[in-house]
Amino acid sequence: RPPDPPASAPPDSSSSNNSGSQDPKESSEEPPSEEGQDAPIYTEFDEDFEEESASPIGHCVAIYHFEGSSEGTISMAEGEDLSLMEEDKGDGWTRVRRKQGGEGYVPTSYLRVTLN
Repeated sequence: RPPDPPASAPPDSSSSNNSGSQDPKESSEEPPSEEGQDAPIYTEFDEDFEEESASPIGHCVAIYHFEGSSEGTISMAEGEDLSLMEEDKGDGWTRVRRKQGGEGYVPTSYLRVTLN
């Protein structure tokens, strides 16, 4: 029996869950001034994300099947080869990319990891 996946949700899911719960007053606010629209708000984050997604830092093999049913996760079959995109940051989740395309988080304990 495979170990249970981490109890906490993967990092991606928390930021996008709030999209449907906006207060009606917020949607009627005026748009920001033209002045601030040219510069990206999160330039540091954008640069970091682009660098991370550019190339794998290793590869891994799925030890167990995982059904990626929550937002930000990805399904994998037992024995599947995956590209390692980001190591576990202590939360029990590792970001991987499938050979057939698609990227998301899977439980670190379900992987056999080899770093480049």
